[in-house]
Amino acid sequence: MEKRQVLINAIISVVQIVVIGGILFILYRFLLVTLGVEQLGILSLVLATTSITQIANLGLSGSVVRFVAKYIARGENENASAVIQTAAISVGISIGLVLFAGYPSIKWVLGLVVLDKSLPLALSILTHAVLALWIMVVTSIFQAGLDGCQRIDLRGILLMGGAALYLILCFILVPTYGLIGAASAIVIQNLTILIASLLLLRRYLPLLPIFPYKWSKNIFKEIVSYGFNFQVISITAMFYDPITKALLSKFGGLSLVGYYEMASRMIQQFRSLIVSANQVLVPAIADMQEKKPEAVQSVYLTSYQLVFYLALPLYSLIIVCTPIISELWIGHYERIFVIFGILIAIGWFLNTLAGPAYFANLGIGELRWNVVGHIMIAVFNAGLGFLFGIFYDGVGVVVAWIFSLALGSSVIYLSYHIKNKIPLIELMPKASRLIVAACLIGILSALLINHKLNDNFNVAALNSIIILSFSTIVLIPFWRHPMRKRLMAWFMYGLFNRKNP
Repeated sequence: MEKRQVLINAIISVVQIVVIGGILFILYRFLLVTLGVEQLGILSLVLATTSITQIANLGLSGSVVRFVAKYIARGENENASAVIQTAAISVGISIGLVLFAGYPSIKWVLGLVVLDKSLPLALSILTHAVLALWIMVVTSIFQAGLDGCQRIDLRGILLMGGAALYLILCFILVPTYGLIGAASAIVIQNLTILIASLLLLRRYLPLLPIFPYKWSKNIFKEIVSYGFNFQVISITAMFYDPITKALLSKFGGLSLVGYYEMASRMIQQFRSLIVSANQVLVPAIADMQEKKPEAVQSVYLTSYQLVFYLALPLYSLIIVCTPIISELWIGHYERIFVIFGILIAIGWFLNTLAGPAYFANLGIGELRWNVVGHIMIAVFNAGLGFLFGIFYDGVGVVVAWIFSLALGSSVIYLSYHIKNKIPLIELMPKASRLIVAACLIGILSALLINHKLNDNFNVAALNSIIILSFSTIVLIPFWRHPMRKRLMAWFMYGLFNRKNP
């Protein structure tokens, strides 16, 4: 039953990403038409700036997943409840104090990176952004509790419902209240998900009270000691988006921030199709580490081979389709959106390959190289982003971000292979080498078709030819890959409890 639940979690995670992706496509198109790209950039920048205050999170959401899974595996549900209560109280107080004390500093930072004419509008939604962030961080503890109970499927359902609610609220509030309406919708959405997450979690941990009140010093020490490295990861990751967007605003303007936000959300939504399904391994590996540690490496290799098999064609297709998405989403071919989309796709592909090693490290509690990778990304992004921004404007900022992301991510999977004596050749799985060649040929053919036939066909016909050409080249090696049969077997087992694969 545990194996089947892991598969169901993975399936729901993928469904969640598809549904939320569709909602985001409609939402950003609506906000782009209703508010304009500059106001979309302001909303994105304010939310990114306030997110820095999650430095007070103490890394506890990551700790909650591991320790709730650990205590449930031991049958110690009372301790699992104590972990969640202690984490929720600690995070609620620490984040609240930091947001209150840091409010003037956030206003000062916004004054540095936002043009004077747009600053009053940015400040008008700052209170909404702060409140929404506090609710979201507390909610993350209860959602981590669901993950620890290996009910990631329920969290996925909650997030799908929350995304749909936000879309409806934007349809209602934004035409009347503009940017403030969009910010208010985020607050309502987050509050709804908070209440629903707590009520659902209590079904699996009945000892958990409606209002957490039990704070344990010993539990706090335990989860913080694990969460220290996790907190370093969280702190560095928090600076990625704000620094990139702040540098983009300074060297490229708010319109570039808006297009970067759209391209980044698009790529990360596709990326989440793979990463969210892979993330279910954290509580599963934590449970396995307690009961059957010798199986962890086998799970890692299978996970990496699956990620490589799915990620390469997916990101290649995104690169090919980015001009088409620009036509459909923005309403015209937007050159800067296409450039950003292609660059970000390359960077996140290389990062996605680090996912299995990253989550395996989380599951077994060895986070050193995860920390090193994240610090490298943050340091290089800030330094190179500023330098490239001076010489190459906004595009230089994004190039620096992608280079930093790829470099730091490679440290994580290379170190995992070296430490566990896994041959580096496994990073290019033998069974997937034909797909690598097919994807490269498919991308080159798409570029060639676009260059040669651009003047001979209308946009719809040209895009159809490009997608058909790419699909024809890639589909046969993708279909004949041995991982496809294994994937179908897992899917059938997860849905219908057929023969265990």
